[in-house]
Amino acid sequence: MTGAPRGPRSLRHAGVVVAAVAACHSARPGSTSVAGTASDCKPPRGSLPSEATAAGLAGEYRLHMTATEGPSTGRWVEGTLRLAAVADPGARAVVVMGVRDPASQYALIGTSDLDPASLGAASTGALSAAEPEAPGVLVMERHPGDPGAAAEIILRLGSEANRRDRVRYDGGYFALMVRGIGPRGFTGTWSSGGGTSSASGYFCAERTATGA
Repeated sequence: MTGAPRGPRSLRHAGVVVAAVAACHSARPGSTSVAGTASDCKPPRGSLPSEATAAGLAGEYRLHMTATEGPSTGRWVEGTLRLAAVADPGARAVVVMGVRDPASQYALIGTSDLDPASLGAASTGALSAAEPEAPGVLVMERHPGDPGAAAEIILRLGSEANRRDRVRYDGGYFALMVRGIGPRGFTGTWSSGGGTSSASGYFCAERTATGA
């Protein structure tokens, strides 16, 4: 499901997708929320507390995403998102630019039927891929060593970006950064880029079923 902008309401905010209700809406600036229903979804502010974890995010969601920068500014889309726990989080090291990051771990894997092109996002492989070695969605959790530092939870999208047998140093990216977690889901910002193009926005994931 997609919607076109009703007016020039583009947002500019820092961060690395989602304003939608049953009827079409364009992005609404200056709002904030912790994930709930689609009508509650607004651009988030702030960051996660240091104790935040992705452990309770397994389940099924309706994903609402809005583009606020890039070629599809003002458009929103809806799709499904399914997340499941990684069997052994410690079995796969998180490697950033060829260096292992001991503060990070892979917490969840999953799939989505979202179409990146509808948001102007880069193609990073199939989001629907269910293979554990190259999932369509891979959730990383990071806890910096500094006392009180914000936790980081990132959903990296695309099977090519998530291949276990390959360390990526460059190429396109498409990632969701969680900014808030609530009883009905989670919310955050997203960014994507590749070559000379880039896009970004915000999202809400509304829980429709729990998962193991």
